Amino acid sequence: MKLIFSGLVAIAPLVATIWLVVFLYRILLRIGEVIIDGLLIALNATVIRLLNLRPLDLEFPGADILHFLLPIILLFVIGLALRKSAGRKSLQLAERIVEKLPIFGFVLTTFKQVVDAVEGLGGEKDRFKSVAYIEYPNSGHRMIGFVTGNYFDKQTGKDVTAVFVPTSPNPMTGFVVVVDDDKVYDSDMSLEEASKLVFSAGLVAPQKFDAGRSHTNE
Repeated sequence: MKLIFSGLVAIAPLVATIWLVVFLYRILLRIGEVIIDGLLIALNATVIRLLNLRPLDLEFPGADILHFLLPIILLFVIGLALRKSAGRKSLQLAERIVEKLPIFGFVLTTFKQVVDAVEGLGGEKDRFKSVAYIEYPNSGHRMIGFVTGNYFDKQTGKDVTAVFVPTSPNPMTGFVVVVDDDKVYDSDMSLEEASKLVFSAGLVAPQKFDAGRSHTNE
């Protein structure tokens, strides 16, 4: 039984990676099929019918590659357009219109928050400043948090730090705590190391942790 478990642990990352690649491939393939099928229906219903031509059909060897590449090409074009001011303004205008719709606005806002959270955990510049510990729920217990800001609290007359504490293993949710500066303990973990630790529920610890433990045991 131990050998089976060891084999499962060994191949699990590879299997998960392959599954994710296949999953993304199928999604892009399906999106490409929908786009091309829609274009063919529109063309066959208008231009082809008016000219009395034979209906177009893109079923040929290698058509799946075209279906797969089409969404990637479209994403590349969109990314290229967003580098221009006109493209960014057009996207912002479209988002404002969608946000005013009752249901679609909620869905759009939710997805934007999720994307922002993922970008922040990835260490994007000016998202999270550093990694820190705060004592919670009792003294001697520490929780990992991402420092998001520092400011002076006029009400208490103290310098405080805003810390986002993600939940594990789903760091898309969490809570923000405002802690006195002297209650925030700096961590030498990088944003990437801390993110991996949170994502894996503590299973993937930085190598420096193991090195420090071995040195202590000696």
